[in-house]
Amino acid sequence: AKTEPAADPLGKALDHFYNLEFDEAQKEIETRLASHPGDLRALNLLASDILQREMMRRELMEAKSYAQRGDAYRDGKALADPQSKKQLYDVLGRTEAVASQRLQSNPRDTDALYWLGASHVTRAIFLLTLERAKMDALGEAKEARKLHGRVLEQDPNYTDALLVVGMYDYIVGSLPWYTKIVAAIAGYHGNRERGLEEVRQVTEKGRWAQSDAKSFLAVLYYREKRYAEAIGLLADMRQKYPRNYLLPQEIARAYKAQNNWRAAAEAYDSILKGHESGVKGFGNIPAAKIYVQAGEAFAQAGDKPAALERYEKAAGLDEKSPYVYRAELAAAGLEHESKRTAEARRRYQRVAEEVPSTDEGRAAAEMLKKLPSIPAGEQHALP
Repeated sequence: AKTEPAADPLGKALDHFYNLEFDEAQKEIETRLASHPGDLRALNLLASDILQREMMRRELMEAKSYAQRGDAYRDGKALADPQSKKQLYDVLGRTEAVASQRLQSNPRDTDALYWLGASHVTRAIFLLTLERAKMDALGEAKEARKLHGRVLEQDPNYTDALLVVGMYDYIVGSLPWYTKIVAAIAGYHGNRERGLEEVRQVTEKGRWAQSDAKSFLAVLYYREKRYAEAIGLLADMRQKYPRNYLLPQEIARAYKAQNNWRAAAEAYDSILKGHESGVKGFGNIPAAKIYVQAGEAFAQAGDKPAALERYEKAAGLDEKSPYVYRAELAAAGLEHESKRTAEARRRYQRVAEEVPSTDEGRAAAEMLKKLPSIPAGEQHALP
């Protein structure tokens, strides 16, 4: 008789993790570690869970944060919460201790090498995004690349290790020519097309890193202006992880890059519909931000009434978010364009009075100076 494959002991944790339900994922992982304290995969997933929860809190999960001059690369003070940092480093320390012990017993333990390399990836992302320590992050990334290179030397069919190697190849292969020369002197080589192919292989044949590889490959396709392929990967992931609201956000971003503003607006609206309907996973979205993004997409598509409706919903939220005031500014602009000066003035005054020291407040004050007097018989509906 044919036997069914054993259930993945981390299946529930992974489902929660990729649906951004980090607290639920942590409970499942800790249950696994209680009975299997040396499970390197579980330890790495726990570290990633702690890291991504903190990144989510700091709004560093969107792909645009990692574009040129994105938020992830800005200089400044460290952002990490000290307690989260301690939790993360404790788990990474446990991971590295278990992996090192296994490698002392068997230097060719490919699983131990792989998960040790993965722990360096997690530390590199933390150092880059939350500690603002770029050189330290680079050192961790190089160590991860070295370890995963060793995995592939020992087992060329260990496809998951191609993700770090492929990302490394792509990034180094995408550097300007003069930077490539410096990298070559230092012993680093890369190839952009090879890197893309290596990451693509993980999306199809990887055992542990398929979902991560799809996320990274979608980012690389976006960078390469292969927007349709990026959308295809993200749509595939959205089917698998329907409670992850970041996926339709990234789909909308790719549609915007294609100037398909109506499709982008519909992607944003799908998030808002889930939020308004109370769908699980959509309760804690940054609602004001997404209403503004939807409003901007509708405005670009030429649907000003729909844009104004989204801006008004954002402006009416009880959120401590600059997007509440950006929405009010955008709504005021549409009112002004439609010759509804009194309504525009009311909106500008709210922003100027409530947040006078912000960019939004200063912009509103400037617009108030430019508004004409209120004409008689002003219209109150968008054309």
